[in-house]
Amino acid sequence: MRKKLSEAIKGFAKKEEEQIKEEPKVPITVQEKAMPATPKQEKVTDLVNEKKEGKKEEPVKLSITTKIKAVFSSSITLKDGEIDGFLDGMKISLLQSDVSYDATEYFLEDLRQKLQSAKIDSKNIQHALIDQVRTALLDTLNKGRPGFQIYDLISQKIAQGGAPVKILFLGPNGTGKTTTMAKIAYALKKKGTGSVLSASDTFRAAAIEQTEHHAKSVGVPVIKSSYGADPASIAFDAIAYAKAHNIEVVLIDTAGRQETNRNLITEMQKMVRVSKPDITLFVGESTAGNQLTEQIKEFSKHIRIDGIILTKLDCDAKGGNAISMAYSIGIPLVLIGTGEAYEALVQYSPQLIVDMILPNS
Repeated sequence: MRKKLSEAIKGFAKKEEEQIKEEPKVPITVQEKAMPATPKQEKVTDLVNEKKEGKKEEPVKLSITTKIKAVFSSSITLKDGEIDGFLDGMKISLLQSDVSYDATEYFLEDLRQKLQSAKIDSKNIQHALIDQVRTALLDTLNKGRPGFQIYDLISQKIAQGGAPVKILFLGPNGTGKTTTMAKIAYALKKKGTGSVLSASDTFRAAAIEQTEHHAKSVGVPVIKSSYGADPASIAFDAIAYAKAHNIEVVLIDTAGRQETNRNLITEMQKMVRVSKPDITLFVGESTAGNQLTEQIKEFSKHIRIDGIILTKLDCDAKGGNAISMAYSIGIPLVLIGTGEAYEALVQYSPQLIVDMILPNS
């Protein structure tokens, strides 16, 4: 997504800066017996020549009035036609980058209003446009529910006598639930807060071994059973272990499941009844496209979801999921996974997403 938006802005800005530098020229001579071409004829001739030379027609051109004003002023105001052409290109880039249609429409209308009232530096159009696009992206992201500080919330619940704080992780297969759980255990340990892992994914091959590996690497205990065992009973045992050993947090893994699998959803509902989680986090990967938004909506019909963790943002060439979810789901984004390392889990913020999508130059 960063590449698409940057190219759209850079291409538009370059064309406009080049046109501003060209002062309007008045023909001083004509060929003998030749009639002066009308503006309409000149436009047709230009188009024909462009096709012959294999050139693409420029999507947006500054009006002659705007160009003349730029000669006498350091700033310009874009005309509606110029803005329309620019926004058409932005719309294609956003939709191709997995931004939902509703979020795209909101963003474009907000950007239109900003461009209509903005004074654009005629000598640095690209930077001026980047500033406007960044502000519109930030506005769109801020339309969603504000995220909460997960570690502050955990500390607050502990201080209120709510230990052990139980956190349940759910989501489709392969999104990084187990690794994310270990990252949170690592962050809690650095803050001086103890945790225990519940290896309640008894369905996926090697899931228990993976949880054990992470527990050993981070240095926290793990409660497990055999494959095919009741996941809810393992979570129950992990909570009992935490109470007996004065451990403040229980992190409960679950088997990946699709929102259309009714049996697995029923099993998850049983886990919720047994463990009574204080916080339920949906873990989804940013590379899933617009399907992720629909998955979260469907899951939330059956199970309360308090927050979303978006993983693999470092692998996402598009980056539009964060915008779609922040705008339309109504469940706050909480954490962002940016790599495999245990440290690669950061607090979500709209500013962070904007900086990742379109760095401020």
